[in-house]
Amino acid sequence: MTGTGRDVEEAAIEFRPLGRSDFQLIGQWLSAPHVELWWRQAYDPASIEAAYGPAVDGEDPTELFVVLRGGHPVGLVQRYLIDDNPDWKQSREPIALPEPAVGIDYLIGTAGLIGRGLGSVIIDRFVDDAWGRHPGVVAAVANVQQANRRSWRALEKSGFRRAWAGVLVSNDPSDDGPAYVYVRMRG
Repeated sequence: MTGTGRDVEEAAIEFRPLGRSDFQLIGQWLSAPHVELWWRQAYDPASIEAAYGPAVDGEDPTELFVVLRGGHPVGLVQRYLIDDNPDWKQSREPIALPEPAVGIDYLIGTAGLIGRGLGSVIIDRFVDDAWGRHPGVVAAVANVQQANRRSWRALEKSGFRRAWAGVLVSNDPSDDGPAYVYVRMRG
């Protein structure tokens, strides 16, 4: 593992595909103050269905997973081939990113687990899983708000390097404000 958790057992982390039965939990996580500040996404049932239903149904190629720690759901991770997401790719055109790449997003929904090293363990494990799932990609990419120090430190602890700083041109409300783009190369 690249990152080191302070009090987290790496072996306890698993990823289970997101299902509709998880939508209520996703709504609870998105409404939590420590998540809502950064994800800036509506969390009513209709909005959760609109955001995640197409991927659950296989109509959107984004891969969504519930993070399990010791068998208990604690967060959400998602990944997507950047080439499959033209809007995301276009908003990052000014940034010289390696290609092909996989984009990742993540959240820890359980407030009591933030600040304990879990984020870097989740990210590290999830990127390793992405390498196996997508053997042709050369990099993993994540963007994070500059003010979200915990998130970008978790990326750094799991082997990501800051590749860019600035304001992204994006329709995603979570991209509002100064951001960093981080890259982790395969190998």
